Amino acid sequence: MVTDSWPALHGRPVLRRTVAVSLVLSISVAAALVVRGVNALTVGGVGGRETDRDRAERLAGLHPSQHPGAGRYYVPVGAVYTRTSDGAPIAYLHYRLGGGKEPGLDDFLRTYDLPEPGPAAPLPPDLAAALGGDEPAQAPELPEEPAPAPSGPSGPAVSAAPGSPQASAVPLAIAAEPTPTPTPTPTPTPTEDDPDGAGGMGGAGGAGGVAADGEPEEDAPGDGAPSPSATPTRTPTPGPTPTWTPTATPSAVPTHAPTARRIYVAAIPGGLPGAADIYIRATG
Repeated sequence: MVTDSWPALHGRPVLRRTVAVSLVLSISVAAALVVRGVNALTVGGVGGRETDRDRAERLAGLHPSQHPGAGRYYVPVGAVYTRTSDGAPIAYLHYRLGGGKEPGLDDFLRTYDLPEPGPAAPLPPDLAAALGGDEPAQAPELPEEPAPAPSGPSGPAVSAAPGSPQASAVPLAIAAEPTPTPTPTPTPTPTEDDPDGAGGMGGAGGAGGVAADGEPEEDAPGDGAPSPSATPTRTPTPGPTPTWTPTATPSAVPTHAPTARRIYVAAIPGGLPGAADIYIRATG
């Protein structure tokens, strides 16, 4: 079709082959650029959907967006993102460093602010099963700070200050004020000499009595009759002041442990200086 539409190619086989090869190469390069652009938009997570590799890197704290000032980042050769039986996310990552003139282990640790590897430790069995490669049985592990223990019923007691939301949300142990007990009033008992039972109370007129001339009769001092001012009064006994005794409210226990990360570095035997395989297991 090309030779038919291009008369100058008639009778020139070399020119025809050159044009055909050039067209094939141009189409191949254009297709490669299209594929690369699609990968940059989708796999890289820029303006596209987030992949399992992005989720695994974020869970491990090694995503490029989490280290904007690093100037470079590393792409894992293996990434698995899944969930455990209780629904907790878990990620497995494998980085391979070529070493030599290319960035090696020191640059990797410096890029992600990681410490130097410590003593060797066995790799978790699920890491080797997830990556399915030729992982070693053990490798030097990077020291990581222990994750904080979740607070709950088995954790340390929580104290709340009076007036705080925690203190108002919990029941208060307030001592009940006792009810004052009234003092019983003595009731006079009638006798033969005093059938009305008013003896000792100033006669039938009650306390103080009344003389024959209608004037109130004053009691003689020491006759045993109580004066009006000596009437017993009921005085309530003040109870103890209510005290605030906030109790700790147990927080909800998470269904899985907080984010934890374990990183192993295995040097590549016979490789260039700085060449290493890095295996990461992260849970959250």
